Amino acid sequence: MWGFSKKRFLITLGLSVVVWLVSVVIQAYIEAPKYIVFFTQSKCSATGYPLTQCIKNIPEVLVYLINVVFWFWVMHLFGNWFGKKSSS
Repeated sequence: MWGFSKKRFLITLGLSVVVWLVSVVIQAYIEAPKYIVFFTQSKCSATGYPLTQCIKNIPEVLVYLINVVFWFWVMHLFGNWFGKKSSS
């Protein structure tokens, strides 16, 4: 599966979800004052990084999925990069 074992895939996927959840907490903490506005109809929510803020045309679940996939590939590529460095 994409050049790595099922165990590595599951570990990378789990770590990417954890990193995404941490990014949601960081975004909520940093940007909370923007969202605390009384008497508004704003439907903004903390979605994590890299896709943040209010995205009106994309369902929120899709934004979550895109963020998790992004972190998965970042962790996969860094894992390959460090793995090749240490084996050289």
